[in-house]
Amino acid sequence: MAWADARWIPVTEFHQFQRESTNGSAWISQEWKSSKPFRELVVSWNLRTDADLEVECQVQTAGNWGRWWHLGHWSSSQLPTRRTSVRGQRDSSGSVDTDTLVLPTVGQAVRLRVRFSDPTQTPAVLKRMDLALWSPASGPETPIPAAPPTPATQAIPTILEVPQKSQADYPEGVTQWCSPTSLAMLMAYWGRQTAHSEWDLDVRTVAGGVHDPGWPGTGNWSFNAAYAGSKPGLQAAAVRLNGIADLEALLNSGIPVASSVSYAVLKGGPKPENGDGHLVVVCGLSGSTVSVNDPGVRLSRVRREFPRAAFQAAWAASHQTVYVVWPEGRALPVSPLGTW
Repeated sequence: MAWADARWIPVTEFHQFQRESTNGSAWISQEWKSSKPFRELVVSWNLRTDADLEVECQVQTAGNWGRWWHLGHWSSSQLPTRRTSVRGQRDSSGSVDTDTLVLPTVGQAVRLRVRFSDPTQTPAVLKRMDLALWSPASGPETPIPAAPPTPATQAIPTILEVPQKSQADYPEGVTQWCSPTSLAMLMAYWGRQTAHSEWDLDVRTVAGGVHDPGWPGTGNWSFNAAYAGSKPGLQAAAVRLNGIADLEALLNSGIPVASSVSYAVLKGGPKPENGDGHLVVVCGLSGSTVSVNDPGVRLSRVRREFPRAAFQAAWAASHQTVYVVWPEGRALPVSPLGTW
């Protein structure tokens, strides 16, 4: 399995965003330089209000700033014209695949532009934004660093008790709602951990809140993070991790994650199949298995175990993308692989 480099840059201070024009509705951020060049970028965001937001990014390659790329029009409104990804963005300098900017050459820096439909809104309404930078392997193939052996005293892994939900309970979502069902499980977990029952929502409600008519569907990574992070007291990010050691650090600190995987490979297939992207909630790891809540089966079968090697290969199909949801004020653990 080839090694790749992922960086997660959290943005929680917005005082350096500057208004693009006097009394205008657009604001431009400072630039963030990456410690290593990157080829893909996912941006996620959380709002404190129900503001309508347009997010764009601009990347520096070969020392020059390129065009602005639209990464989505977000709104908690159900009106499709106010919440959608933007199709048709492709030229020689890159392309946008729903929620992901893909570059043909490496980028060195990125900056953001946010635009509000209400010009009186400012970046102060943002709780956070998260930049997920990813670059494929360069040079000889190198294995992903393995997690250190588990001490004998910790041979029995902790399995986080994430509430179980199934997309099969919803005829309209039985083949499509893995993403909002996984997100609903993460939100319900924190709702029960912190006595915030309002975070434990019906899957149909979550699916309606993350639906992207521009895709179309409910699997837009940025929109899923934006929906969970819009709840008072909760925050969320769609990011990429460097390896399973990062995942293990989050689980050991009590934070389950939803991982984007190839369902065919997860179930033992030799390679991803067309359209087999799937979300599962990772609840625990052992030396040989990964325990997940799989929303793609009947409720009685949601808790499942898969071989660790199969999970890693399946997760690699999304470049190790995850949804991380956690309460405001709760610190993340240190990344053992330097991802964040």
